[in-house]
Amino acid sequence: MSDLVLAPLARTAPTKSHWRIVRVIAAKEWLEFSRDRRLVALCALIVALMLGALAFGYVENARLLRERDAAAVADRNLWTGQGAKNPHAAAHFGQYAFKPLSPLALADPGVDAYVGSTVWLEAHKQNETQFKQARDGGVGARLGSLSLAFILQTIAPLVVILIGFASFSGERESGALKQLLSVGARPRDILAGKALALIGAIFALLAPAFLGAALALFFFVDRERFSLADQFMRLGALGAGYALYLSGFAFLTLGVSALAKNSRAALVTLLAFWLANSFLAPRLATDAARAFAPTPTWQEFRAGVVEDKAKTFGHDERHPGFIAFRDETLKKYGVSRIEDLPVNFRGLALRKDDEAGYAIFDRHFGALQSAFDRQDALRAAPGFLFPLLAMRPLSMAFAGVDSRSQFDFAAAAEAHRRDIQNEVSDNIIHFAHDNNYVAGPELWRKIAAFSYHAPGALFALAHSAAPAAALLLWFAISCGFALFAARRLRPA
Repeated sequence: MSDLVLAPLARTAPTKSHWRIVRVIAAKEWLEFSRDRRLVALCALIVALMLGALAFGYVENARLLRERDAAAVADRNLWTGQGAKNPHAAAHFGQYAFKPLSPLALADPGVDAYVGSTVWLEAHKQNETQFKQARDGGVGARLGSLSLAFILQTIAPLVVILIGFASFSGERESGALKQLLSVGARPRDILAGKALALIGAIFALLAPAFLGAALALFFFVDRERFSLADQFMRLGALGAGYALYLSGFAFLTLGVSALAKNSRAALVTLLAFWLANSFLAPRLATDAARAFAPTPTWQEFRAGVVEDKAKTFGHDERHPGFIAFRDETLKKYGVSRIEDLPVNFRGLALRKDDEAGYAIFDRHFGALQSAFDRQDALRAAPGFLFPLLAMRPLSMAFAGVDSRSQFDFAAAAEAHRRDIQNEVSDNIIHFAHDNNYVAGPELWRKIAAFSYHAPGALFALAHSAAPAAALLLWFAISCGFALFAARRLRPA
C-alpha cells in the first residue's frame, strides 16, 4: 500500500474519525479496481451481457405478445362467427383464453415456457394450459436462455468473488494489511471500507441493467392490462432483492478473504461455494421437494378427475343422480311431467351437472397447486444458506412468472369458462321449447371475450414472504460472518 494512502490514515486514527478511515479505504479500493484492466473489462462484459439479454427479452416478448393478440382476435372472430346452433353445442365448440405476457418476463422468463400460455375452454371440462414453448425449443432450450435473471443469479456472484477474493488475503501477503492495522485502523473499519467499495461496484453493475429494464417497461407495458406503477413497484422489489443477494456475496467474499491463509485458498473456497449454490443446491433441493411433496403424473391426475366425474350424471338420464334431480325439480314446480315445466328441464340438468363438476375441478386443481406450493416452500427453505434457492422464486414472483401467477391466470380462465356455461344453460332454460332449439349470433356476441388482469405487487409479496425472509437471513448471516472474520485480524 502506498504512503499516499497510509499517511491520511496515520493522521486520522488518533482523532477517532472512523468514518474518514472507512472513506479512505473505500477510495483506495476503488482506485485499485479502476486500475485493474482485467476487472474493468470483466465488468464491461457483464454490463454488455445484461443489456443484450434485456434487448433479446424485449424483442422476444414483443413477438410473443403480437402472436397472442392476433390469435385472440382470430379466436374471437371464430366464436362470434358461429351460425345459428344449439347453445350447448356452441359451448362444446369452445374458445381459447390467452395469458397476457408479464412485462417483466423480459428480465426473468420464469416458468412461462414450461407451463403453457393458453387454455381451451369447453363444456364440462377444465383443461390444463397448452402450447408450452419448451416443447418446440429442442435440447438447447432445456439448457436455459441467457436472461437478465440468469446473469444476476449465476454470473454476477462469480464477478463479485473475482473482484473481492484478495481484498484481505492479498494485502496480508503483501504486508499492506499489517501496515493498516499498525497505524490504528480498526478491523471493522477496514471491513466497512472494503465492503463499501465492493457493494458500490455491485450497484454500478446493477444500475445499467435496471435502468434499461425501467426504460423497456415504458414501451412494453400494455397500460390497459397492467398498471405501470405496479410494474415499477415490482421492478423496485426485484432491485432490492438482487441488492441483498449480491451484497451477501460481497460480505461472504470479504469474510473468507479475511480468514484464508492466502488468496489461492480464498478463491478456491469461494468458487466451491459458488458452484454449490449455482448448480448443486438447486438440483438437490428439487429432488428433495419431489420426494417429500410428490405430485401426480398427468395420467394419474386426469384419472382422478374422471373417476369423480363419473359419479355425476352427465348426459346419462338413467343415472340415479339424474332421476333424483328430475324428481326434485318436478316437486319444486308442482308438476308431474317434464313437459309441464315452465322452464326447459334439459337446461336445468346441464347447469346442475356443471355445478357438480365445478366442485370436482376446484378440489383436484386446488390440491395440485397446493402440492406445487409445498414443493416451492421446500426448495426455498435452505435459501438462507444457498441464496439462489431464495432469490429464484422471489425473482419469478415479482416478475409475474411463477407458479402462483400461472394458477391465478388458470383460475381466471376457468371462471370465464363457467360464465360461458352459465350463459348458455340459462339461455336454454328460458328460451328452448324443444330439442330443435337454436340461438343466433347475438348470443355469441353477448358473451364477453376473455379479459385477464394480473394481480399486483402485493400478491407477489404475499406469496414470496418465505423466500424474502430467507434472503434477509442470508444477508444477515453473511454480515455476521464478515464481522467475525474481521475481528480475528491481527497486526502480527
